[in-house]
Amino acid sequence: MSFGFRIGAATDVGVKRTLNQDSYGLSERLAVVADGMGGHRGGEVASAIAVNEVLDRFVEPTMQALVSGVEEANRLILDHGAANPELRGMGTTVVALAWVALEDGVGLGVINIGDSRMYRLQGKVLEQLTEDHSLVEALVREGRITAEEAELHPQRNIVTRALGVSDVIEIDDFYFTPTVGDRYLLCSDGLFNEVGAQQIATMLATEPDPQAAADQLIAQANIGGGRDNITTVIVDIVNEDDAAMAAVPLALAAPLPNTNVDTGSGDDGAAQVEVAIAGADDVAGMDTPQNTKRNRWSWRR
Repeated sequence: MSFGFRIGAATDVGVKRTLNQDSYGLSERLAVVADGMGGHRGGEVASAIAVNEVLDRFVEPTMQALVSGVEEANRLILDHGAANPELRGMGTTVVALAWVALEDGVGLGVINIGDSRMYRLQGKVLEQLTEDHSLVEALVREGRITAEEAELHPQRNIVTRALGVSDVIEIDDFYFTPTVGDRYLLCSDGLFNEVGAQQIATMLATEPDPQAAADQLIAQANIGGGRDNITTVIVDIVNEDDAAMAAVPLALAAPLPNTNVDTGSGDDGAAQVEVAIAGADDVAGMDTPQNTKRNRWSWRR
């Protein structure tokens, strides 16, 4: 069977911020989200570089091409920050989903660094596929605080991995088998810090159109407080004949700022939804051996 993407995407500055430092990029076989940080313009530049490099370097559909894009983005961010005092210290998260060629066929490849997330809605189960590289997530894994305490922790926005921090970066990369009907959500932390897993699951399960679902999630995040920039990219796995891009840009949500940077290149009613929050290494079919605690609960909208 041949597969394809049907994609919807949106980004918003939020209620409290004046500058959107998130970026996203799309193609027929790749979706990427980056959440920038650092200075008035630094975060915007860093996230744009990350998205550009991942898109530009994904020429061959391989996991190595994804990883190479992230590694080159990290080098460029460091170089430009060193050359321009206004950009010094800038950084960004990045999370991406792409079709990749495997020895036994086609798969879905994922890369992640930072605390932007990827979820999968499969049937009536929502799973967090990526692991947050953040201070509070590390404290939760060590058993020093609870997940509920992490949501209110004053240092919940501190990331432990990001592009632009070091010459050497540690990237989570894995792949798994695609299934028609699965829905993926890539998002910056401006979404899940304002919208709970139950609300996210409801909107993903009850709105069939990916663009409408992406817009609704951003609207809900703004209702929840909108304290940060919000980006949502929804990718539906469909038969190749049914694949289509939604009416969203195929490159950056916003153009690369003009600086000294040169990049070089279900039913709507009472739908029963079971929500599972899990790390990437706890999801069936992934090429990762570690064990992660999984929390599940059922609820009714």
